[in-house]
Amino acid sequence: MDPKFKVIISLIFPSILFIAAAIPLVLQKVPPNGLYGFRLRKTFSDKDIWYKANRFGGIAVLAAGAVSLIGCLILFLHKEALSFWTIKDIGLGLLVVPVAVAIGMTLLYI
Repeated sequence: MDPKFKVIISLIFPSILFIAAAIPLVLQKVPPNGLYGFRLRKTFSDKDIWYKANRFGGIAVLAAGAVSLIGCLILFLHKEALSFWTIKDIGLGLLVVPVAVAIGMTLLYI
């Protein structure tokens, strides 16, 4: 199997996981807990704050996952024109930067 293809596939899976993990938060199906969601002193202080903050965070992570996924699909379409290392570097940026922005925006919102 082409190494470029392997890298792109390995980048697509986390993007899909971000989207899947965000959906229950967006739908407000995750009650306050110690494992899943934005777990801060402020979010644990009130259920209303928990659900609002995690809905916002879920939307942000969902958008980050979608940006990552679309970016990876674009990389796939252009994989012949790009080197292995270029795909790897851009792909890593496509995973890290949108999620970091989503987390930062959520922390500012909270």
